[in-house]
Amino acid sequence: MAKEEYILDGYLFDSQEEFLRAKKEKETIVYLTANTDNSDMKALLRIYNRSVDRGSFRTVIGQQYLHNIRQRLIGSQVVSEDMLAPIPVVPSIRTGAEPDQQLTKQVERYKKAYESALVNRKIKNLSIGVLIAIIIGMIVITATSRNSVFTYRLQRKYSGRNGE
Repeated sequence: MAKEEYILDGYLFDSQEEFLRAKKEKETIVYLTANTDNSDMKALLRIYNRSVDRGSFRTVIGQQYLHNIRQRLIGSQVVSEDMLAPIPVVPSIRTGAEPDQQLTKQVERYKKAYESALVNRKIKNLSIGVLIAIIIGMIVITATSRNSVFTYRLQRKYSGRNGE
């Protein structure tokens, strides 16, 4: 079974998800170029700033478009390079790719912390159960004892020594 290839503008995408995102970004670029005066540097600056702030372009197609706008703005000397926000590079989504080693370490650390929390919760619940049993036992012993607080009051009441 042949693997389906996702090619757009000479770029080969790893997954259908990335391909569809790039296709949507290309449609957005076509719309923007059709409805924007490319000689108006202020309009291009607005498009560039909004796109970078919102993270609108994540694939190589969109990043190439932003790079072209950036070069035009710098070339026109409307703004200097240090005044423009850098273009964020978003890593591609890889299906079946090896997970990053740092991510694997984080997952292991969280897994150990979760298991430790489960053990600690069992110990805590067991301790609470033992303490409740001890308290109930103390109440039972006190209530059934000959000289407990409860029997002492009853003895005073019926012996007539309560001052009445």
